[in-house]
Amino acid sequence: MLPDGGEAAHYMTIPVKAEKIVPLADDKFLVLAVAQRPDRSPAAAPDYYIFEELPFWVNGKGIYSSKRTALSIYDRRTNRLEQITPAGMDVTSFSVSDDSCRAVFTGPEYDSIRGTTTALYEYNFKTGRINCLIGDGRYSIDNLCYMGGEQLFFTGTTFERMGKNPRYYIYDQINGTVRQLPFCDMPIGNMAGSDVYLGGGKSLVYEAAHQRLYMLHTSWGNTGLAAMDQDGVFTDVCMSPGVITGFDIRGSRVVMTAMRGQHLAELYLLSEGEDGGEPAERLTGFNDDYLSTHKISEPVSFTYESCNGYVMEGYVIEPADYRPGGRYPAVLEILGGPKSVYGKTFFHEMQCLAGQSCFVFYTNPRGSAGRGEAFADITEAFGKDDFADLMEFTDQVFKHYPDIDPARVGICGGSYGGFMCNWMVGHTDRFRAAVSQRSISNYLTKMLYTDIGYYVNRLQIGAYPWEDFDQVWAASPLSSASKVKTPLLLIQSDEDYRCWQGDAIQMFSAVKRAKTPARLVLFHGENHELSRSGKPHNRIIRLKELQAWFHQYLQVKE
Repeated sequence: MLPDGGEAAHYMTIPVKAEKIVPLADDKFLVLAVAQRPDRSPAAAPDYYIFEELPFWVNGKGIYSSKRTALSIYDRRTNRLEQITPAGMDVTSFSVSDDSCRAVFTGPEYDSIRGTTTALYEYNFKTGRINCLIGDGRYSIDNLCYMGGEQLFFTGTTFERMGKNPRYYIYDQINGTVRQLPFCDMPIGNMAGSDVYLGGGKSLVYEAAHQRLYMLHTSWGNTGLAAMDQDGVFTDVCMSPGVITGFDIRGSRVVMTAMRGQHLAELYLLSEGEDGGEPAERLTGFNDDYLSTHKISEPVSFTYESCNGYVMEGYVIEPADYRPGGRYPAVLEILGGPKSVYGKTFFHEMQCLAGQSCFVFYTNPRGSAGRGEAFADITEAFGKDDFADLMEFTDQVFKHYPDIDPARVGICGGSYGGFMCNWMVGHTDRFRAAVSQRSISNYLTKMLYTDIGYYVNRLQIGAYPWEDFDQVWAASPLSSASKVKTPLLLIQSDEDYRCWQGDAIQMFSAVKRAKTPARLVLFHGENHELSRSGKPHNRIIRLKELQAWFHQYLQVKE
């Protein structure tokens, strides 16, 4: 689009499916995209695949053996694309200097099995040389950002336990030293879940005028904007209730995509120092027509002293036609992750259920983000601490809302939430119906055929099957599937390489063998993101299947 307005005009065509494009000097661009390794034969042919590496597929990227996510320079004048990262490197993070003369990048280098530690490199666009700043083997580096002339910020994560939050570091390029900043016990970025995010931006920006690093961070159910100086001292810039999904900053002006109240994503302008740091102006109203013609139920929150020793927060969405004194069904929604959070942000699936005269309630059990790594760490406790928290929360909701009919309560969740649905129906008959989406049922297989199973799930559960078969099997919902009496709907995508369809099929088969009502809806050509960015007609079908299941077993309105 032209700077002074007008219709957009074609500017260039890059011969790859780019994930990110950063302009450089002299009509050149730095491009992040999946590329075939130049030193390997392709793993995909018209009639067969060849798997030689782990992972052999990646959710959203397809067959991945012999491929890497690489950085390349695209020259618009010559239409040439030249890869600059090593052939075996899978780039996970990069940053370009303010003068566009250098770029730092990181990611694991591997020939057979993708590891969890990374090195840090810098590329000089003038000389074409790569310099290794930090060697591999110490930690996984992420969130790279130049801080002025000769300093780099990055986060470093170790994987002794999956709940650990990253540590913050500054690399001094003059003397080659690394300085660890005070531990702030929070990851960078938005960890709050929703199924209607649109737009984006950056989650980490250095602003030279203030000499501060601005970043998104999640606290309880909200994601706000904070600023950090070079000593690691933080200042909250904008912590309004809601979620900021991305931003950029120039001087004292911040433009951000955010969800406030029950608004869907809009653009906001924040002038730091105005209105106590609150958004001074909403710039867009893309969703005003929708919100003016649809009934939206505001989530109500409450806290309670839990048996787990924490103060817990719960949320309840009342039915759209709620009248006190009635008798209503309800659905417990369970978050994904588990290291993510729920808050008061608009969630389409939940509003659809509320529109069916149904209570919806949800919480952030142990394992969730937003409250530090001690709260998030449920290593080897999946199905234990979290299950106890969800059951106690259900009791609390019944106390707060006596109009809920305890005999007509269902559960619903996706990914980790799908795991919990599968787990809960095998360990309690309390719920009348369940909808398990992109789920996990068998860690014995999940570890071995998904893109993150061989390292993430190994750490979560504590062993590979051959190390401790009994421990892995005991953590698998399939081990209790023969006891399931709760009607179970499984929603799955056949290109979901994060939670592979095999787990849904196994759970479906086992529940059917137990003579319990079960239904499996398998979407073709969709992946783990079906509910968030799937094809619109498939997303509608998914919601209709979910609503119909609860209508049948909870007698909610159609």
